[in-house]
Parts: sequence; C-alpha cells; structure tokens
Amino acid sequence: MGNETPPPAGDPDRDLVEAAQAGASEAFDRLVVRHQDRVVRLARRITGDAEAALDVAQTVFVKAWRGLSRFHGDSRFSTWLTRIAINTCKNYRRARWNRMVFPGELPPRGAEDKSGDGALIAEVARLPRQQKEVVILHYYREMPVEEIAGALGVSQSAVYARLKRARARLKKRLEGWYFDA
Repeated sequence: MGNETPPPAGDPDRDLVEAAQAGASEAFDRLVVRHQDRVVRLARRITGDAEAALDVAQTVFVKAWRGLSRFHGDSRFSTWLTRIAINTCKNYRRARWNRMVFPGELPPRGAEDKSGDGALIAEVARLPRQQKEVVILHYYREMPVEEIAGALGVSQSAVYARLKRARARLKKRLEGWYFDA
C-alpha cells in the first residue's frame, strides 16, 4: 500500500482536477467557473478593494494552473485553491504596503541628515521588512498592537517581538547621534 494519503472523500472537483492534470484545459476552465466567485469574494475581504480582488483572483487561477501537477489530492481542491488565494492576497497586501510606505529609493548610507530626524527615518527604512512594518504602523500611524496583528495576519506576541528587535537595532545603529529636543 505505501504511505499514500487517500483522497478526501467526496471531493466534488476530483474528476475535473484529474482531467485538467491530464491536459484537458476545458476541465480547468470548469474549475475556474465553479470557484471564481468564492475566490473573488475572499480576495475582496482580504484586500478591501473590489478591483484588486479581480486581479488577485486572476493571479490565483494562473498559479493554480501552473501548480496543478503538484496537487496530489491530500486535501480538497477547494482547500488548496483557498490557500493559494490567501497567500496571493498576503503578497498583494505586502507589495501594496511597501509601495505606499516607501515609494522611492532610499538615500545612500551616509547621505542622510545628521540632525536626528533624517537619521531615524533612514534607519527605519533600512530595517528588515517585518520590523519596518510594525514600527511604521505603531509609531507613525499610531495603531495599537492588536490592530497591527490583525492587519498583518500575525499574533500580538509576534508584533511585540518585532517591535523589540526593531528598537534594539535602531538603538544600536543610532548610538552617538544627537537629536534635537
């Protein structure tokens, strides 16, 4: 028998998935029609943007088509597709966030204003992405930790840990700099 996981009982998409995996593009088209409304609704809830949800849904189905050979039926097709949708939405939000917060190039090291504020902004911009996100949301946007956790899809303890690491890194990088009171 081996260690194969049996397919989930009653997966209504099983026959279409197998046909699509065998190369029948019309079977995949039927899967798209069957699941597109649910994927768009999910994407809209996560992104908060109806137009973006349509773009995200299109990307989800392209990823599903390209990755269909790796789908082995360990879960229902709809579950697998939902996971792709959630990850694609997270990537979309992350990319949108980075464009909103830091739309331009960062100044080269040493080119920043030594007065304090410029140095702080430059060093925050150089933090790793996860630390930068929480610092900006907490200190600049004045969001509570609970809201940050929800917006980023992480636990509150993860937000606290990222803030702690970011503060330690900033403190070390800004040693010896003088800030106006």
